[in-house]
Amino acid sequence: MNTQIANSQTTKSNKIIKNLTESHSWIGVIISPLLFLIFWAGAVTLFYEEVKQWAVAPQFPVAIQQQEMPLQQIVEAKLAQHPFDYQEHLMVQMPSLHDPYYKVYLDLIREEGMEDEHGEVASLLVDSQSGKTVANKEDFFLADFLYQLHYNLNLPAGTYIVGIISLFFFFALVSGVFIHAKKLFRQFFQYRTDKKRRDKLLDLHNVVGVMTLPFTLMYALSGLVFNLAIVYQIAFVVFIYQGDQDALFKDAGFTLFDEARIEHPLDMTPAYHIIEEARENPDFNVSNVVFYHYGDEAAIIQIRGDNLSYFSQHDEFFYRVKTGELLSKTDINNYNVFRKGREVIATLHFGNFAGVDVRILYFILSISICVMILVGNMLWLDKRSLQQNVSARSIRFVRGLSVGSCGGLVLATAVAFLCERIIPASISARSDMMVYAFVISLVATMFLAYRVENKKRYIAQVLFATVVVLILTLLADWLMFSSQIIQLWQNGFRAVVGVEVGMSLFITVGIFVIKKLDVLKQTETRSDTAGVLVDGESL
Repeated sequence: MNTQIANSQTTKSNKIIKNLTESHSWIGVIISPLLFLIFWAGAVTLFYEEVKQWAVAPQFPVAIQQQEMPLQQIVEAKLAQHPFDYQEHLMVQMPSLHDPYYKVYLDLIREEGMEDEHGEVASLLVDSQSGKTVANKEDFFLADFLYQLHYNLNLPAGTYIVGIISLFFFFALVSGVFIHAKKLFRQFFQYRTDKKRRDKLLDLHNVVGVMTLPFTLMYALSGLVFNLAIVYQIAFVVFIYQGDQDALFKDAGFTLFDEARIEHPLDMTPAYHIIEEARENPDFNVSNVVFYHYGDEAAIIQIRGDNLSYFSQHDEFFYRVKTGELLSKTDINNYNVFRKGREVIATLHFGNFAGVDVRILYFILSISICVMILVGNMLWLDKRSLQQNVSARSIRFVRGLSVGSCGGLVLATAVAFLCERIIPASISARSDMMVYAFVISLVATMFLAYRVENKKRYIAQVLFATVVVLILTLLADWLMFSSQIIQLWQNGFRAVVGVEVGMSLFITVGIFVIKKLDVLKQTETRSDTAGVLVDGESL
C-alpha cells in the first residue's frame, strides 16, 4: 500500500515537472526575441554616458584650458535665441566626468490653437567653456535609442509590453528553479564535454541560469515595478485617493508647485548663487536644475543631485528665488519611504552604486543571459525538429523569429555604432538615418535566418559580419578623429577610448566564438560522414 502511494506521488511529481518544463520552454521561445532585446540593449546602456561621450565628444572636443562660462550667461543667451514659453519650465543638466556639456531643455511657445497640447522642446548641447550650442541633443541618438529599446521597445505601448515580458520572465525563472530543484546543487557546475552536443547546450543553459539567478530575479522584479507601476497608480488614484492624483503624488514624495506667474519681472542672479553654493558642496553632486516661472517674482528653482555620503540617496531642494527661502527638501533626514524604495531599486537595476567595475560585472551577466536565451532557443528547435508532427515551415518560422532576431540585434547594434560615427554631424536627419540602418539590418538578418538551415553556420556568419562592422567603426574613429581622441584622453575624458576597448574585446571574443563554431561544424561533418560509411558497410 505504501509503495503504491509512493509511486502515485512520484507519478504526480513527474507530471508536474513535465508540465512545468513544457510551460518553461514555450514561454521561453515566445518571449525570447523581446527578452533578448531587453537584456542586450540594457547591457549596452549600462554604459549610457560613455556611449554618449563616444558619439559626441570627438565631434566637438571641449577646450578644457578655457575658463567655464557662467551658467546664468549661458541660460539667458539661449532664452534670447529661442521662443521660450515662460509659462513652462526650463531644465539644465550639468556637465559630469562623462559628459563635458550642459544640456539645456526649453519648452517652446505652442502654435495658436495648440495651447492644450505639449509643445516642442529644444534640447541643446552647450559647450561649458564657450557657451556655444554645438548640436541638438537628438542629433546624437544612439545611446538614447538603445536605452529606449531597453525600457519601452521604442513603441507607443512598449512600457506595458516590457512589463508583461518581465512578468513572464519571472514565471520562467521560478519554473526553472522547480524543474531543477532536486539537482540544483548536485549538478551546479556540471558541463558535460564528453557527451553529445545537446547535452553540452543543456548544461550551458542550466549553469548560466543557476549562476545568474539572483541577478535575473532582481531584474525581473525591478522591471515589473518600473514598467507596470502605472497599473498600481491608476488603481490607487481610483479606489484610494478618489481620483485625486496630486494627493497620490504628494504622499509618494513628489513635490508639486502649481503656482501662477505674478507677471512682475525679477533678476534671477540669486538663483545662480544658490546653484553655485550647492555645486561647491563636495558631498553633493548636482545633476540638474529646473527653473519654474523664469524671470518672474513667482520663480522657483529645483535642484536635484546625489548625496555621495550615502547609498542611493538622491536629494532634491526647492527654493523661492525672490527670498531665497527653502520651500521643500528631500534628503537623508526627510525622505518618503515609497520614493526611497524606488530609488534603491533603480540604483540596483542600473548598477550605478559603485565604480565601473560593477557595471562591467552587470554587463557580463547580461550578456550571459543573452547567451542562455539563444541556447534555449536552439534546444527547443533541436527537440521540435525531431518530432514528426511539427512542420518544417513552423521550424523555419521560429528559427527566423528567435535565433534570427537574437543574432540580428547584435549585428544591427554594430551597424548603428558605425552610422553614429560616419554620418556627418551637419546632417539634420542623422538620427533617423541611424535608426533606419538599425531596423534594415535587423530585418534583413531575420529574413536570411529563414533560408539558412544550419543554425551554427548562421550564428558564425552574423558574428563575422558584426566583427567586420566593428573593425570598420574603429578604423573610422581613428581616421576621422585621431587628434581629437588623443586630446580628450589628455583632458581626462577617457570614455571614448573605453568604448573602443569594449569594441576590441567584443571583436576578440567574436573571432574566438567563430573559430569554435567552425570546429564544431567540422566535427559534426566528420561524424555524419562516418555514420554514412558505417551504414554503407552494414548494407
